Amino acid sequence: MQTSYKSSFHLALVAVLAAGFFSLLATPASAATTCTFSRDLQLGVMGEDVRCLQQYLNANGYVISTTGAGAPGKETGEYKSLTQAAVIKWQTANKLSPASGYFGPKSRQAYSALVSGGTPTPTTPSNTGNPTQDALMKQITDLQQKIKDQTKTTPTTPTTPVASSVAGELKSVTTALRDAEEEVADNDDAEDYDDAVDSLVDARDYYYRAVLAYISGDAADASEYLDDVDGYIEDALDSVGVASESKEAEDALDEVQDKLDDAEDEVNQADEDGESTSESEDLLDEASDVIDDAETALDDEDYDEVLDLVDEAEDLINDALDAIGEDGSGSDVEDMLDDARDDLDSVRDDVDAAEDDGEDMDDAQDYLDEAEDLLDDAETAIDDGDDDEAEDLIDEALDLISDAEDEL
Repeated sequence: MQTSYKSSFHLALVAVLAAGFFSLLATPASAATTCTFSRDLQLGVMGEDVRCLQQYLNANGYVISTTGAGAPGKETGEYKSLTQAAVIKWQTANKLSPASGYFGPKSRQAYSALVSGGTPTPTTPSNTGNPTQDALMKQITDLQQKIKDQTKTTPTTPTTPVASSVAGELKSVTTALRDAEEEVADNDDAEDYDDAVDSLVDARDYYYRAVLAYISGDAADASEYLDDVDGYIEDALDSVGVASESKEAEDALDEVQDKLDDAEDEVNQADEDGESTSESEDLLDEASDVIDDAETALDDEDYDEVLDLVDEAEDLINDALDAIGEDGSGSDVEDMLDDARDDLDSVRDDVDAAEDDGEDMDDAQDYLDEAEDLLDDAETAIDDGDDDEAEDLIDEALDLISDAEDEL
């Protein structure tokens, strides 16, 4: 069953990424795209010449995007950050300086030489550490054959399975990389935009390494490469002033924890001032439990769940603060309870004094003991949210306190 799952996932993964991998393996001689450039191309320009450049880049190993806008067959004709990043890789590979992503006279001349049959320089930048084209082609060919074999037969000796957690991580990072590319493209006026593009180029490089490691069955290397991808995505988003999902979730969790700490201080102060805080304390306890759940979700990299739980905790904290009021006062029924306890204490003091003077206050003490029990029951009713029951119990207690006072 495990082998079947692995085979199915491998086939789906290869289908999704086939365009990206084989475009990386393409050589200039195999590209049919021939473009005519009559102007310099740079960020912000649009036109069919841009679309043609994108098609050329995709066909010759400088993939603009593996999915969505800019992917092979989905060229847009808009010169944005991902097109610039692909041009930078092409310029670097062909030793054009500066490799800035500006497709000017030098780049047009180099392009013309390449498509006219000149001898191109290697299409893989020398400083990336990627496998050579021949080695990469051999890996893909071998892997295709392995996948075909797995779909036909069930091996008698199971191969080492790739951890399912890595499969989930790969899917998550694929989405994160795509979203990061869109975010960077939408913030091409950021001061550190060029740094963001460089980080995306590195992220995509390590993403391909992770995919190769995964379908080769090397879960450890795949996981390490995916961690590198996450890091470069984080750098890219930071460069354009956008928080990644993980950073956003961490920041939100830190903020709600600080808010809980402040609320606990406020409730404790209200309690010291003699205000009723039992309901507020219960709500803060619930908020603390929700925050614990959010921390678990963060560890599981379920960032949407983290944000949902943070919102829930914030609502509970706000309810706790509302329970004591802005001026520190409690609810009406809690005020009634506090006043009744004050009356009880006052009358008991008088009854105790009368007993010290030799008077018989046994009946009065019985009334007061019964009243105190009723007030305790009223407090329990308040904690249970039954204010009507609490009010009835407080009224009964007040009657008993009045009866005890009549004995004086």
